[in-house]
Amino acid sequence: MIIRYTNQLSFAALLCGAALCLASPGFAQLPDGPGKDATMQLCGNCHEAAIVQQHRQSRDEWVATIQKMMAVGAQGPEDQFMAVLQYLTKNFAPLPAHVSVNQASAADLETGLAISAKEAAAIVKYRTDSGAFKTIDDFKKVPDLDFKKIEAQKDRLVF
Repeated sequence: MIIRYTNQLSFAALLCGAALCLASPGFAQLPDGPGKDATMQLCGNCHEAAIVQQHRQSRDEWVATIQKMMAVGAQGPEDQFMAVLQYLTKNFAPLPAHVSVNQASAADLETGLAISAKEAAAIVKYRTDSGAFKTIDDFKKVPDLDFKKIEAQKDRLVF
């Protein structure tokens, strides 16, 4: 078993945690998907979403982080912790060293550059309509794209 827990889930703690999470606008900024609600419930008791978003870790590193949180009092059923682990592993894994912007699919751009699905689709559409990207400045012409996100990762782009 990957994650072990020893504490019983307190219904009052769960309700309190859920209320805190739902009241925190930061957690609404996490990517949608299976496990988001569990992450909001379990992690939102103590953390803002930014703490999760700042960490990109491997599955084993997320397991260690979750075990550490459990050791200091995080409580919940094992299936909820597993949902959190799967969510974090899918959405906050390490970014690849390089991203081939002229060959990557929208899904690969989304995960590889940590951008939204809408932004990744806009890059692919622009690339299809206008041809290959030659420089980083070409990204300034892509509608619905926050250029600052791309510029911050310029050293990882391969043309």
